[in-house]
Amino acid sequence: MKYLRIITPTGWLIIAAVAVVVFGLAGLARPSFLGLKFDPFGIDTRKMDRLESEVSVLEREAAGNAEIASATQTFHTREVVIRELSRNAEIDARKAHDAETPLDPDRVARIRAADNRLCIVAPVICPDSDPAGRRTDAVPVADDAG
Repeated sequence: MKYLRIITPTGWLIIAAVAVVVFGLAGLARPSFLGLKFDPFGIDTRKMDRLESEVSVLEREAAGNAEIASATQTFHTREVVIRELSRNAEIDARKAHDAETPLDPDRVARIRAADNRLCIVAPVICPDSDPAGRRTDAVPVADDAG
């Protein structure tokens, strides 16, 4: 403590003034730094409001993401079920005892019209068009000559 004797009373006053200024600036910037509850500029209140608004935005975003994930999962599940049912129905139709029996041309036209309406409503379930332009009829048409 011998080195503290070198500082004169004026030096102690300067050190005290600097300390007061430093703590005063820190107290203005952040009143809770000095343990004060008094916030003359509303810094803490503004910060709390900003953080609460950020939290509410993040909560809404998380809820939206969860809703999107749920809708995507539901769509995927339905698509898998529909494809499986369609595949099973096609297999059953091809194995039916009258699968090779030609149909009346009017009935074929009605079936194609119904298929076209389905393709307009839900194009995802329709097969892609043949790129070579060849049309293969899934339903054989009865010849008038036969």
